[in-house]
Amino acid sequence: MESFIFILIISIYIIMKALDFLSDYLNQQARKREVPSNVSDVYDDEEYLALQAYHKDLSLFKWINSILRFLVILVLLLSGLLARFANYTLTLSDSMVVTTFIFLGVIFLINIIPSTIRNYIFTFKIEEKHGFNKTTVPLFIRDSLIGLALSIALAGVLLLIIVNLFEALDVWFIFLASIVTFIIVLIINLAYVKWILPLFNTLTPLEDSELKTSIENLANQADYKVNKIHIMDASKRSTKLNAFFSGFGRFKNVVLFDTLTEKMDDPEVLAVLAHEIGHAKHKDIIKNIVISAFQLLFIFTLLYIFFTQDIIYQAFNLDAFHFGFMLIIFGISILPLNALLGLLGNYLSRKAEYKADAYAKKMTSKDSMVSALKKLARENYSNLTPHELKVLLEYSHPPMYKRIEALED
Repeated sequence: MESFIFILIISIYIIMKALDFLSDYLNQQARKREVPSNVSDVYDDEEYLALQAYHKDLSLFKWINSILRFLVILVLLLSGLLARFANYTLTLSDSMVVTTFIFLGVIFLINIIPSTIRNYIFTFKIEEKHGFNKTTVPLFIRDSLIGLALSIALAGVLLLIIVNLFEALDVWFIFLASIVTFIIVLIINLAYVKWILPLFNTLTPLEDSELKTSIENLANQADYKVNKIHIMDASKRSTKLNAFFSGFGRFKNVVLFDTLTEKMDDPEVLAVLAHEIGHAKHKDIIKNIVISAFQLLFIFTLLYIFFTQDIIYQAFNLDAFHFGFMLIIFGISILPLNALLGLLGNYLSRKAEYKADAYAKKMTSKDSMVSALKKLARENYSNLTPHELKVLLEYSHPPMYKRIEALED
C-alpha cells in the first residue's frame, strides 16, 4: 500500500506539471493567430513584433525555470534525499516546532539564491531588454531584502501558530487554524496600503486638480465614499500601468500608479476607477473574503485528515511523522484540487470583471472604458490571442478582446 501511495503522489505531481507545460505550449502557439478585429488597433506592426518578441523571451524564461524546479523536486523525492534530510532533523530535537523550522528553514535558505537570480534575470535582462524596467541594482537589492524579511516574519509567525495548534489540539485544530490564518490574511490586506506598501513605494496624496475633483464627483455619483486617493511612484521600477482599490469600510483607499496618470487622459483614468468602484458596489471584495474563509476551512480539514494518516509518511520512508515534510507532500497531493478551485475562482472572477466593466461603462462612457483597456493592453504588452486552456486555468480577467466585445454589445 505504501508503494501505491508513493507512486500516486509522484504521478499527481508529474501529471499536473505536464498540464501546466501543455497550457504554456498551446498559449505560445496561439500567438500565431490573427488578432481579433476589435483590438487590431492596439498595436501597430512594429509594436506587435516587439510584443511577440517580449512574450517569446518571457515564455522561454518561464519554461526553463519551471522545468528546472520540476526536475529538482522530482529528483529529491524519487532519490529519497528530501526524506533522509527530514529523518535527520527528527534526530536533532523532540520538538515538532524545532524540526519543522529547521527542515523548512534550510529549504527556504537554499532557495533564496536561485530565486534572487531568477528575479534579477527577469528584471534586468527581460524587462529591461523590452523597455519596462526602471529599477536600479541598489533598489533591487533593497526590495529583495525587505521582501525577504517580510516573508520570514509573516510565514514564520503563521507556521509557528499552526504547528503549535496541530500539536496541542485534536480536530479543533481545523477550526482554530482556519480562523487564525483568516485573521492574519485579513489584517495584512487592511494594513497593506498604510504599512506594507510604503516600505517599497512612496504614496503621495493626489493634489487638488481637475482629476481629483472628477474622481470625487464620480465617487459621490456612485454613492461610494473614498477616504484617500494616492499616487504611487511606480515609475521608479517599471513603465507598466495599474490602479487599485484597497480595503473596505473606513479603510478604503485608491492608489493610482504615476505611470497611469501620465499615459492616460482624465476620462480614461475615471473609467479605470469606475471599474474598481464597480467591484466594490457588487460586493466582490466581501464575496472573495467569504469564499476565502470557506476555502481555508476546507483546506485545513483536508490537511488534518492527510496529516493523521501514518501510511503517507511511511510511503516516503520517514521514521516518524514530520510536519514540514508532510506539508510539502500535502501541497503536491492537492494540486488537482487547487486546479479545480482555480477553475471555479477564475470563472467567478472573469464574470465579476465583465460586471465591473459594465458598471464603468454606465458611470463614464463606453468609449472611455474601451480606450482605457486598449491603452492598458498596449503599455503592459498584454497577449491579445491567449489560448482557451490558458484562459480557463489561469486567467482571472477575460481576454481583452472579450471585454471590449462585451462593452460594445
